[in-house]
Amino acid sequence: MDRYDLIVLGGGSGGLVAGVGAAQLGARVLLIEKKALGGDCLFTGCVPSKTFIRSARFAAEVRRAGDFGFAPIGDLQFKGSDFAAITDRVGRVIKTVGEHDAPEVFRNQGVEILFGSPRFISPHEMEVEAADNPKQRVRARRFCISTGSRPATPPVEGLEETGFITNEEVFHTKKLPASLIVLGGGPVGVELGQSFARLGSEVTIVQRGARLLPKDDEEAATELTRCLRDEGINVLLKTEAVCAAQANGHKTITVKENGATRELHAEEILVAAGRRPNTEGLNLEAAGVKYDKQKIVTDEYLRTTAKHIYAAGDVTGHYLFTHMAAYEAALVVRNALFFYPLTQKADFRVVPWATYTDPEVARVGMTEKEAREKYGDGNVRVYRSPFADNDRAHAEEETRGFAKLVCAGRKEEIVGCTIVGAHAGELIHEVVLAMKHRLSASALGGLTHVYPTLTQVTQKAGLDAILASLARYRPVLSRYFAWRR
Repeated sequence: MDRYDLIVLGGGSGGLVAGVGAAQLGARVLLIEKKALGGDCLFTGCVPSKTFIRSARFAAEVRRAGDFGFAPIGDLQFKGSDFAAITDRVGRVIKTVGEHDAPEVFRNQGVEILFGSPRFISPHEMEVEAADNPKQRVRARRFCISTGSRPATPPVEGLEETGFITNEEVFHTKKLPASLIVLGGGPVGVELGQSFARLGSEVTIVQRGARLLPKDDEEAATELTRCLRDEGINVLLKTEAVCAAQANGHKTITVKENGATRELHAEEILVAAGRRPNTEGLNLEAAGVKYDKQKIVTDEYLRTTAKHIYAAGDVTGHYLFTHMAAYEAALVVRNALFFYPLTQKADFRVVPWATYTDPEVARVGMTEKEAREKYGDGNVRVYRSPFADNDRAHAEEETRGFAKLVCAGRKEEIVGCTIVGAHAGELIHEVVLAMKHRLSASALGGLTHVYPTLTQVTQKAGLDAILASLARYRPVLSRYFAWRR
């Protein structure tokens, strides 16, 4: 039986970081993956979705030719008049980016790769079933479970029989649906819903909650909803999908809205209603690892209930982002291979993310509501700067949105930020750095920014903080100037 210092389950972002990190420290590492290295991010998530979004944004930009001084351009035609050209481009990008995740890349860094389906047979042993080797047993001192997540299916009567697509199938679509119902108003739903609308589909987004992007700032969600509706997307809030059916080549979703039911008809249904951890088949009970439908239970050090087994990425249920999977995996390597005082607790105080709609929505730290609930209204100051006040935004014809700094305490430390606007996912990182070092809003205002740039939208919010702090001296200065006169 082969023995290892660390066995990593899953070849996505978290698993690859854990595997390489441990191997570089001299550990003998085995990484077990069912299909192909790269995970959801490469094949069904970040890479294909942002590629798809870029094509859709180009289509939207062409329709705005008049805003930039050009004669209006008619409807765009797909290359070869075939929508498949869009998803074929997505496939090409996946293939190019995937070269960085080829097995030989990681084997050259000391990671042993085994493709197959693993299951625990004891706390320290696993059985791996592969096509070329039906049964293989391996043993390790430590384990890292990083098996990712998959789309969740909402409990809508008849949905399975009616048929639908998720982010796992959507990028293989060869025909643009004339109409599309999107179940779910989270990041995946709004990103893909807007993209399909821009490419020519009639889109309806059905959101059970009171607003889109429920984990983001409420003002940001309101602004995004307005922008989507301005583009002709039908956004239904506080609307619950009750049942689904198919007839005459179209699919029907019966929804309940304000106590009344009605039917929505579309050629296709896209389900974007959350995620579920990939724990099936692992036989975690044999290892003593507790889990539920949402997560594997972990402590502050990312240890599971079996102290020699760790978890990282989507399966922890913490933050379902590629960058957070990488962060947690690096922490697992540290905690699994070293002892106190070199071990480290997970720190989720400064976690940024972005939704790649147009305009983009980016967030780090607390929302305004969360800050007021924690610190009290009197201890929270909010500084808001609209893109409409930014000179570069006018030059770019991108004046929608705002930047909002949320500050707390006497020193007005930045505890959160939301940006809605062009390139918000890029602009947020200046605030991420400021929060990491516990700086105040005034620190952003005191920075020298290149003019004209969109980054001045956060600088302007910081300048407002400086002016607000100086305002307290106004009575004294007024008396001084009066005396001088």
